[in-house]
Amino acid sequence: MIRLSENVVQLGNRHFNYFVLGQEEAAVIECGVSGGVYSFQKQWEQWQGKPKIRYLLAMHAHFDHVCGIPALRELFPEARLLGSAEAQKVLGNPKILKDFFAQDKCMSELLIQEEIIDSDVQSYFAEQIVLDEIIGEGDELELAGSLRLKILDAPGHSPCGLAAYLPAEQLMFLSDAAGFQISDEEIFPIFFQGYEIYMETLKRLMGFPTRILGIPHERIWTAGEVEGFYKRAINSAQQAFESIRNMLEQGIDDEVIKSTLYSRYYHGALRIYTPANIKLCVHILLRRVKECL
Repeated sequence: MIRLSENVVQLGNRHFNYFVLGQEEAAVIECGVSGGVYSFQKQWEQWQGKPKIRYLLAMHAHFDHVCGIPALRELFPEARLLGSAEAQKVLGNPKILKDFFAQDKCMSELLIQEEIIDSDVQSYFAEQIVLDEIIGEGDELELAGSLRLKILDAPGHSPCGLAAYLPAEQLMFLSDAAGFQISDEEIFPIFFQGYEIYMETLKRLMGFPTRILGIPHERIWTAGEVEGFYKRAINSAQQAFESIRNMLEQGIDDEVIKSTLYSRYYHGALRIYTPANIKLCVHILLRRVKECL
């Protein structure tokens, strides 16, 4: 458990970050996976003077951001689950959720192998997840102590993506809008919805005065490190786009392009995901570049 600011505490483990915003009543930002909530719960139980959880924020509807919802709802049965309208479409699809929770189980097994969590972590499954409230651009969450959290639409990685900004402390919760941190120096660009809208969102979010970036995976960036993170995210997406375009213009076969991308990115922290997951990711990146040409 790490206090990032007067009003924000980070819980979870090194692969999955959860942010508790508020001192008397609070919102949990990011819902992660079952194995991540397992770490969260251990820390929560030891927290003295903890706030009452009023909201759970599902920042976008990919398995590693929503499969922790059943466990969080067990912990906080009175909390309201919030997310975008596009996210609700995904969360209401039993076929998609079956795949999500299969990936969640694989993630728990990996976290056990890395000795991040214990072997007795509970497996969860839900045929559908129903949001209690739809939120989006222009909405604000009000919490005790006059805290106001601004909700922002953040498409590009996913059409259901949200970001959230706490003006009082210049703290931005990005979710996956800027990519996945393979390491402190390298970011996996994940413009799964579209390259251009991904870049527009990145540049827009970069325009908010920010002292702390609440990122859901791996390292948190603060103060003078924030601008450097955004620049790496932008550069990584640009470089991926140009590399794929150049390979296409050279007439390189699609399967060779995907194999090249997979070899380039599948290392470091990205290896918490299965090979099949990342092979699908690079397939989507190739498709999105083709759509721009």
